[in-house]
Amino acid sequence: MSDQPPRMVNPVQFRIFSRTDVGKRRQRNEDSLGVIARYGVFLVADGMGGVDGGDFSSQQVVEQMSRTFRERNGQELEFSEVVDLAEQSIVEASSIIKKEAEVRGISGMGTTVVVICFDMKDMSRACVLHVGDSRLYRYRNRQLDALTEDHSLAAESGIKDTAMIPMFMAGVITRAVGVRDDVMVDRADVDVKAGDLFLLCSDGLYNMVPDAIMGDILSFNSVDPAADLVNKANQAGGFDNITVIIVEPKAGNGSASELDDTVM
Repeated sequence: MSDQPPRMVNPVQFRIFSRTDVGKRRQRNEDSLGVIARYGVFLVADGMGGVDGGDFSSQQVVEQMSRTFRERNGQELEFSEVVDLAEQSIVEASSIIKKEAEVRGISGMGTTVVVICFDMKDMSRACVLHVGDSRLYRYRNRQLDALTEDHSLAAESGIKDTAMIPMFMAGVITRAVGVRDDVMVDRADVDVKAGDLFLLCSDGLYNMVPDAIMGDILSFNSVDPAADLVNKANQAGGFDNITVIIVEPKAGNGSASELDDTVM
């Protein structure tokens, strides 16, 4: 009798595009991304803290998430378990980052994160988890809609148009992973329909590229829409690091072991 866990066979597969770029103005890329496709988990993190504090923070939340699911060794999990494990990973990463910041004597070290978890047995549902101002969008019927609300001074003041944000509010977030051990993670259900595209991104994209232009790019059905979005942000000035994951869930019957995972 084999001691190996049973192979996960799932009716959900994915078309995935991802890209992270330092941009035109920064010397260091403090963004990170994670693709844990066998469990239907995708995430983008945008670090802060200067020196290498931002690098460490964003990488830590992605690595902690990847480690958590890697330790499951491909065993089948219920959707609720996947979502709970994703949230648990964020909380654990927050504690690790906070302790590291204390050791380094760095104030304000932390990261945003946005995560989408798809139900690998039911293509019609997903769940989003997020902290900070990295975003999840859904592109459906030629319409791009944000599914997360930023944890930022601007959002809490009711300002929707980034061009109207006062300088003192720009980029100021009100919640981050790593600032507290017991970080508050927002969680919301997401409905999924055939043909939907889901876009996870850091603020280096949406602050440079208007939602309407992002929607136009997604409508082109190009060879690599993630690269197209990053290029558009750089053409607009590339003031920040830019990270993008585009996911299209699709019906399938392959093995989860055939899905590649990516951590950057």
